[in-house]
Amino acid sequence: MKRKVLFVLLALGVAVLASAHGRGRGGFPSVQPAETVTVTGNLTIAQGSIAVQNNDITYLAAGLHRFIGFIDGLKEGARVTLDGSAFTNPQNEKIKFLLVSKLTINGKAYDLAPAPGPGAQSRWFGPHGRKW
Repeated sequence: MKRKVLFVLLALGVAVLASAHGRGRGGFPSVQPAETVTVTGNLTIAQGSIAVQNNDITYLAAGLHRFIGFIDGLKEGARVTLDGSAFTNPQNEKIKFLLVSKLTINGKAYDLAPAPGPGAQSRWFGPHGRKW
């Protein structure tokens, strides 16, 4: 009986390890490291998100929709400069996901980086305070 239980536990352990194979930290697929970019262009909508097109790359601006109505002039077609970390989409290299840390519109700059603290850790930092 003990051998059967031990065999089942061993088989479950092997199955868990096999299912996590090829994945990054925490069981999620590995993500390419972010690159720090500054993008200037007109705001548009792409794939249901606010985006800026620069050359032939579309940057999907994460979280920028929260500031519509609070920042004067933030609307479709507005000329902006976005600073932040860009992640490449593995399925399409012409689309990048941009975590915006600074927005410049109409000559005024807005710091959009999250304030340090427990709420910010879930978005920008790992469980031990290290940047992803």
